[in-house]
Amino acid sequence: MADPASTTVATAAVTGVSLLALFPGLDAGAVLGAFAGAAVFVMSSRELGGTQKLIFLFLATIAGLIGASLAADLLATVLPAKVKVSIGVGALVASALVIKVLIWMINKADNPANLLSSLKGGGK
Repeated sequence: MADPASTTVATAAVTGVSLLALFPGLDAGAVLGAFAGAAVFVMSSRELGGTQKLIFLFLATIAGLIGASLAADLLATVLPAKVKVSIGVGALVASALVIKVLIWMINKADNPANLLSSLKGGGK
């Protein structure tokens, strides 16, 4: 049986995404793709607490919506010409990766000397 608190949070998240899909100008596929990618990111992160996961779910969804077209275009350049990449797939990829990359960059920025030495080739 599911924990009542986690069920309430999941219901609120799905309701919020459903309402977000109703906004004019937002592609419903992009909204659902961004939410799915954010959920994949949040579920795969072991080091985050419950509140942090909820915050990152929200941030990753927004970041996925913002980076959806860029991610779809980048995927289209890598895949064969016959494959059409939808904006929803771009949102899924963007939301799953953007927060992970930002966290990695923040961790690297904590020690700039190591970052600079690895860029110069000294960190081999």
